[in-house]
Formats: sequence, C-alpha cells, structure tokens
Amino acid sequence: MYGAQVVLGPLEAVKARQKSKFAIETELRIALVGKTGVGKSATANTLCGEEYFESGIQAVSLTQICQQKKATVLGRDVLIIDTPGIFDTETDPTGVENEIKRCVHIGAPGLHAVLYVMEIGRFRDEDTDAIRAFLRFFDSEMKDRVIVVFTHGDKLQKKGIKLEDHLLKAPMSLQQFLEDCQNRVILFNNEFDREESYEQINGLLTMIEALKRSNELAYYSDTLFMKAEERIRERETEIEEKIKLEYRERQAEFEQSMQLQLEDMMRKERENELKEMKKEYEKRLEKVRDDVRKQISDKDSTW
Repeated sequence: MYGAQVVLGPLEAVKARQKSKFAIETELRIALVGKTGVGKSATANTLCGEEYFESGIQAVSLTQICQQKKATVLGRDVLIIDTPGIFDTETDPTGVENEIKRCVHIGAPGLHAVLYVMEIGRFRDEDTDAIRAFLRFFDSEMKDRVIVVFTHGDKLQKKGIKLEDHLLKAPMSLQQFLEDCQNRVILFNNEFDREESYEQINGLLTMIEALKRSNELAYYSDTLFMKAEERIRERETEIEEKIKLEYRERQAEFEQSMQLQLEDMMRKERENELKEMKKEYEKRLEKVRDDVRKQISDKDSTW
C-alpha cells in the first residue's frame, strides 16, 4: 500500500521521547525572583536576547503570573522562568502559593539556579525578605542554588566603583545573606546591547555551571518537583497519544486520496507530502514538554 513506509510507529515515538529527554537533561533551568520594579523581566530579556517579557518601571508588577521562555543563550539551551512580584507585601498568600506551584511545574524536574534580582543602590533591611519568603517553600539546599543579580550596573560602572566595594555599605542583614550564598553575586547592566552583554551573560552561565559541579545533583529537586514531574509526564503521555491519533487519521486520508490518483507522478507527490507530514509530527512529539510548559504558563491553567 502506498504510504506504508511512512507510518508513525512505536519506534519513531520512542526516538522522539529520547530526544525530548535529552533536551531536558542538557538544558539549564533558571528562575528569576525579586520584588516589583527591580528589573527581573528586563534581566530575563537580556538573557534571552529579545524583548519577550514585559518590563518597565512600574509601581505595579507587569508580570502577573510565572512566564517562561526557552532560549539559546551563548550556545546553551536555557529555560528562563520570570516570576511576578509575588512577595510584595500586598500580595495575597494564596496567590503566592499558586505561583510557587506554577514555577515548580514549569521548572520540573528541578532548577539549576535561582537568580535573586535586586537593584543596586537601594539597600534596605527588608531587601532579603522576598528571597527568604521564596526559599521557605523548599528545602534548605535550595539556598545553595541562589545567585544574586544586581541590576542597574551602569550606576557603578559610570563611577568606576567595583561591586564588592559597594556591597561593603549594605545592611548587615544583606551582607549575612550574601555570605550564606557564598557571595555568588554578579552585576548586570540591562541597557547593554547583545554584543556588550556577552561578558555579563557568560559570567552568569559560568557561575551556574560551577553550581552544577559543586553540588551532588546537577539541579535542585525535592518532593515538590518530583510530584510535579510525575504530573507532567502523565500529561506528556496524553498529548503524545493525541498527536499519534491525529497523525493516523491524516495518514488514512492521504492513503485514501492516493488510491484515487491514477498517475504515478501524482502518487509520488502525495507520498512526499506524507513524508513531510510525518517529520512534522515527529517534531511535535519531541516538543511535548514545551507544550506542557506553555499550558502551565496560561493564566487560566489549573496546575
């Protein structure tokens, strides 16, 4: 029968799942946390190299729910999770918990780093409240994944002041927190263009890679993340079955129309179309995790 050689069978599905698994194993997953107006979304945009996340100097957070973007950053696949200003004092505790869950599901099976974003020069005793509130949802080992990103680096760069010297003026509570994080700090200037940003982005990725090597596991995981991963895999299986069913239905339509084609040339054209369609569906099977993450990022999602 024409088209039999382009069946999307179990072997192709297994290969697609293996590619998806490899993509998850080799990507870096990072979450940006901080209070409203400190430059989380601008930093996320600097990392992904485009104005994907809505950002601006606002009194109210523009980012209302956790958002995610898979980007190629200096040759590395990086999943960037931008959290809203969920730890602002006026935020409803239920909303905070829901967004933590959303962040966990997007970042499953675990996070390689948490970027705590602060604006340079606005030191207050409550500066570490947001990150401490975030960390309370996880085991103590999560703190070993925190990197503090100070934004508005141009303020120091114009004056020729080094970050480490400036931090000597910080409140003791912040200095203690930085010490607890083994002083993993980096200065970011989100006004830089892509070429100018190379050094700061490369410095950040180098710090994240160092975290992977210094910890027993390449990424942080706990019961929350493991349960989230189980739910996601169940959802992936459901999507895979729908994709395969859709392909079989379209394949049957193709083969039926091919039987009606009397000319060999027309049959060959249809066979080529079927082969291209098979490649399309294989790609969709490889990207099932991305589909699930997009569903989780939907504001109406019940995850």
